[in-house]
Amino acid sequence: MKTFSLILLGMMMIALLGGTQDSKRVGEAYPLTICPVSKRPLGENPVVVILEDMPESSMNGREVKFCCGGCSGRFMSDKTGNMNKLDEIIVKDQLKVYPVTNCIVMPEDELADPRSPEAMEDKNVIIGNRLYRFCCKGCIRKFKKDPAKYNAELDKLVIKQQAADYPIDVCVISGRPLGDSPNELVVANRLVKTCCGGCSKKVKANPTATIAMIDKARQAKNTKTAR
Repeated sequence: MKTFSLILLGMMMIALLGGTQDSKRVGEAYPLTICPVSKRPLGENPVVVILEDMPESSMNGREVKFCCGGCSGRFMSDKTGNMNKLDEIIVKDQLKVYPVTNCIVMPEDELADPRSPEAMEDKNVIIGNRLYRFCCKGCIRKFKKDPAKYNAELDKLVIKQQAADYPIDVCVISGRPLGDSPNELVVANRLVKTCCGGCSKKVKANPTATIAMIDKARQAKNTKTAR
């Protein structure tokens, strides 16, 4: 019955996972289910914006979604302030699942536990809608010289940490059983398993519903285990 419920939930979410990746986008798709301005759920037809002409070049290319055009306009009226607020929301969300306590560039340097209140005091940086943690500004500069290298390393750490207790036994897109060799990808520092490359592409293009599904399933699994 549990598997059937998850399959049904996955099929209900398919309608929210359509679309293709915008060629202008830099990094991952928008990872939140809420509007960064109103804090309301995005709904089925959010306003999608690829940021450009931003105060800092590192902000350009980021994808942001809004519940309406009005919120998009309000966001752009204070680009730096609203981007900082958005990054804080993403940091808090992804700290919950961040896989290690070490700097991603210098693993020998220990940081605060991601789940501790002290973690917010570390150098938590959002790059392309994804959280990376560093011990110093020097490591941030090293990261930017070869982001693909460190992105791949963080993917491996996420998969290693989350694979053993992955909470869903069906593909999040098709609802089909995953089988023995599912596709594995990482979005918003969360492991996602799909039945095929086509489903993985749909997750990457619009991961918000998938993220919500996995978080809900993991919470339910942890609650059951704690009893």
